[in-house]
Amino acid sequence: MVLTDDERYAAIRARDSRFDGMFFTCVRSTKIFCRPSCPARTPHRGGVEFLPSAAAAVAEGYRACKRCGPAAPPGSPDRDPAGSLSDRALHLIDEGALDHGGTVPALAERLSVSERSLHRALVAATGAGALAHARMRRARRAHELVVDSPLPLGTIAHAAGFGSERQFHDTFTRIYGHSPSVVRERLRGGPALARSPEEAAPSPADAAVLTAQLAVRRPFDGPGLATWFATRAVPGVEHVDGLRWSRAVHLPHGPGVLHVDLGVEHGPLPLTAHLADLRDYAAAVAMARQLLDLDADPLGIDAGLSAAMPALAPLVARRPGVRIPGTPSLAEALLWAIVGQQITTAQARTMITAATDLAGSKLPAALATEHIHRLLITPSEAAERAGEWFRGPGARRRTLAAVLADPPAAHRPVPELRDQLLARPGIGPWTADYALLRGVRAIDVAPARDVALLAAARALGLADDFTALGTCLQAASPWRSYAVMHLWHHRDELPPEHRTLRKENS
Repeated sequence: MVLTDDERYAAIRARDSRFDGMFFTCVRSTKIFCRPSCPARTPHRGGVEFLPSAAAAVAEGYRACKRCGPAAPPGSPDRDPAGSLSDRALHLIDEGALDHGGTVPALAERLSVSERSLHRALVAATGAGALAHARMRRARRAHELVVDSPLPLGTIAHAAGFGSERQFHDTFTRIYGHSPSVVRERLRGGPALARSPEEAAPSPADAAVLTAQLAVRRPFDGPGLATWFATRAVPGVEHVDGLRWSRAVHLPHGPGVLHVDLGVEHGPLPLTAHLADLRDYAAAVAMARQLLDLDADPLGIDAGLSAAMPALAPLVARRPGVRIPGTPSLAEALLWAIVGQQITTAQARTMITAATDLAGSKLPAALATEHIHRLLITPSEAAERAGEWFRGPGARRRTLAAVLADPPAAHRPVPELRDQLLARPGIGPWTADYALLRGVRAIDVAPARDVALLAAARALGLADDFTALGTCLQAASPWRSYAVMHLWHHRDELPPEHRTLRKENS
């Protein structure tokens, strides 16, 4: 969506949260920047300028509004279903690629572009370069920890990704207008200078328990995500209790456990992350956002689907804000996709559970709970020992071993990733599209010849065969993945006799 400045001003007058993350309002007189939904008094039209990112606002000398700036807004709505260079770069920056000594040249190398090309793409899309975005993200993480955690400021600096406590202090003060200690004292109602025993940094034997508020555009289909994850939860690795979801994950510096309440009806979703290493805070927050598809623009997606496919409109109305349930990595999505070819979801979960029983690793005692106490088998270990746990055709076992031993790099454009997957022996369109949908949040794919999709489409009168189904779903572009999710959910609600045509895909 390309907005004029007059349309942006109308959005801030309406305090329309749908535009949070799409642009920021910068007030020239006060040198403060806000989200469109900020509850503060609307500034005069002639006294504001609009910038595409918080990092760009800070680079222009603005500081964050105290009423709306501390909570990071959702990411910008999707502009490029294939995943533009700037979007892929920002995702890596969210994960902490430029924290703790990470460099822009190394980031550019991961994206297989030159440093100059990376800078040009980011500035064109967001108005700021990679380092400015990294500083803004570190400051936001730090602000949450300053306000919501009892950690000492030095520990917060480390957890948020700053290279030093002085760098943390200077950046934080520039963006928020006050030092971290002053902000903590004002918002928590007391001095922040003394460090009680409870505020000591965790020892190596302890888990670091950190919290975050995950901003999300509403509506949000938390029940749909909870049901999806519960159906595929490997015991000991993932657990859903009502709408509270927990998952053990591999992070860059060690294991972690994510806990998110998917049932919160208003405002952000609370995340509690139990980490073996404080440096993984940024990666944990980014992974939670990816797994729950929190950067989606549900109003735009739902409106687009209802207009393009009127037969889906009743499904969209019953389940607004459907999200794509992610996996922590493309390799894990490939594990589920290859194992799940032409068998039921329950059968796929049984095999992956057997693999995890064979070679999954235990969580440290400080991270473990009654329901979460181990990590899923790593894709490389699953490949190496496929002969011991995979119960299926020998050709598929060889595909599993070959692909998981050397999965493609995930931070590439979706069309390029799809071509790379289809070039692998044993990987067909269904497997490639399913893995891309879940592993890299490809928003415009529809797994080919999926019998569950066809069962749902037949029940709705959309299509009677796979050819018609493909043509029908093409109309949903660029949101085909969300149309697929609606159909999969609908299929699960059908009477048992209408759910299958023959053996289903996972």
